[in-house]
Amino acid sequence: MSSTSQLSSPTKETAMLTARIDRELLAAFDALAEGRGGRSALLRTVLQQSLRHVADAPRIAPRADSAGNRVSLRFTDAETAVLDHRAADRGIDRAGWIKALVRRHLALKANVDDGMRDAVAPIRMQLQRIGRNLNQAMKAGNAAMMADSGLQIDRELRRIADMREEINEQIAALGDALRGDAAYWRVVD
Repeated sequence: MSSTSQLSSPTKETAMLTARIDRELLAAFDALAEGRGGRSALLRTVLQQSLRHVADAPRIAPRADSAGNRVSLRFTDAETAVLDHRAADRGIDRAGWIKALVRRHLALKANVDDGMRDAVAPIRMQLQRIGRNLNQAMKAGNAAMMADSGLQIDRELRRIADMREEINEQIAALGDALRGDAAYWRVVD
């Protein structure tokens, strides 16, 4: 009886490494890997040699909460266009937007990303300033009415009060967004 060596099949002790590289580099790597066991074998050898080369270098422990699980999704062209548009509106890439959407629905991360916070904070501050000015105008109007000045400003004061209420609602909504309110991410079931 003769024994033949078999290629080892993936087990729990192995992991997969994925890298995106330019096509020319991959073609050169494939040419080198030919006759050396293929891509995986050559890549394992290169990694082992590299690690031996930097054996004395300080090590940084991996983050305990790093995302190590991958999920593949397929979308139609129309869905991809919507994803790209929504992501661009937030100033992030498609994958970042999808990840944020899923995390919001899972309620794992409720914080607003820094890009949105930076964009919304100045708007909220400006609305607060306008609200303060309207409050001062309301006080002046009320004082004028109480002084029995004879001015008929009831209608204008009501308009100012309505504007003040609208601005307060917008300030509250922006505050919710800055605190990580997940309402942006809610979808109809």
